[in-house]
Amino acid sequence: MDVVHETFLKAFLRAESFNHQESCEAEVQERKCRAWLAAIAENLIRDRFRGQLEVPLADETEIERIESPEQEAADESEIPESERLRLLKLGFAQLSEIEQTVLRATMTFWQGDQAHQRMPNAAMQELSRQIDKSPENIRKIRSRAIDKLEKYVNENIKHEE
Repeated sequence: MDVVHETFLKAFLRAESFNHQESCEAEVQERKCRAWLAAIAENLIRDRFRGQLEVPLADETEIERIESPEQEAADESEIPESERLRLLKLGFAQLSEIEQTVLRATMTFWQGDQAHQRMPNAAMQELSRQIDKSPENIRKIRSRAIDKLEKYVNENIKHEE
């Protein structure tokens, strides 16, 4: 189950615990409801990852400064990572909505230290249902979208040198 589904299920089952008695404007009531749902989702996520090693979060500028093994070996005349990121974002925006959806969904499960990866079957089935494509078609869409992104970035790096 995904967090959104679990959140709404828990909210439905525990609706009596939501304080709706206080009379206030609809906008305030809506904010209270959203905050209540966000708290449920946060607790579900916290419960799901309890006991696992803490993963420190880095902001975008820190991520750009962290060099990958390929970058360390690359020569210094290479285009800066921030430029590649900019080109990647521009290329991503040119993909179709389905290609973007497939890449977002599959990248959620991506682990950089593993060569061959697959989405969990339940997640693949859910994505398949959402976009009305078979898992095999989703894999092909993903592969073509990645090829398009690589081509876009590589062509535009050459033009800017």
